[in-house]
Amino acid sequence: MKIVKRVGAVFLALLTGISVPLLIWVAVIIAFRQIFTEWRTIRAGLLVGNLVCSVNADCPPGYECMGGRCLPKPAR
Repeated sequence: MKIVKRVGAVFLALLTGISVPLLIWVAVIIAFRQIFTEWRTIRAGLLVGNLVCSVNADCPPGYECMGGRCLPKPAR
């Protein structure tokens, strides 16, 4: 009975040791996919000119809120 418990504990330790790095990589991949999807959505909205804002903080860097739309900052 003690051998079965030890084998079970070793198996559980190996399973945990293998699965944790894999789960970390899965989480990283999901996070990067989400970031890329949001970036594409914002970029598409900027290209079309449909990104709505109320203050300059609502717009991405390099853009400012004018008339409720995010527009590129004028060159100064």
